[in-house]
Amino acid sequence: MIQVNELLVACRSRLGDIEPKKYRWSDEELIDYINMSISSISIELQPFTHTHFFYVKKNEDRYALPHNFTRILSITLDDKPLNIVGYEYFVQNKTNINELSASFDEQSVFLYPIARFKENQKIEISYKYIEEVFTKEDKIKLSTAAKKALLFHTLHLAYQINTSERNIGKTAQYLSLYQEEMIRIKPTFYTHKHSKKIRNKFKRI
Repeated sequence: MIQVNELLVACRSRLGDIEPKKYRWSDEELIDYINMSISSISIELQPFTHTHFFYVKKNEDRYALPHNFTRILSITLDDKPLNIVGYEYFVQNKTNINELSASFDEQSVFLYPIARFKENQKIEISYKYIEEVFTKEDKIKLSTAAKKALLFHTLHLAYQINTSERNIGKTAQYLSLYQEEMIRIKPTFYTHKHSKKIRNKFKRI
């Protein structure tokens, strides 16, 4: 894990912003940039995995997904794999779908045909998500192998959003360092990436 406070200290050291009474970047601003950087890394490396579950309600075929959801890994019905169909196919052919199935858009999961699901059956979804932190005491559930990439991207944003013209080149410099670091660490993350067990064609979201 990566400590947010350690990242703040490292950022301030490189920014030359180490006198508390004269801070040019507040902790809140830097934490915002850290979250933006986590979001970029989440999309590229997809390191964060979580499980969400809910119970089927009578005649209710649509259920909200977590707000930080990015990609489905698997879905089960009472601990048994549930068929997944692409959203476009679901919309166009749902009256012809006979097998118990699930489909996803950006915000919801749809169950069909809902009449064949039983009330209180358990739906469990394994998915990728975007991590978020709120205070300097928080910890980022990310391998320390990604610490430099996170630091470089945060510095890229800090110089880009709140800086003078004389430092404009530094935002490009740190973006370049971030990209180089991502190339270096990607193979490590992809080696441990979860395999997808999706039988049918699925809309990537």
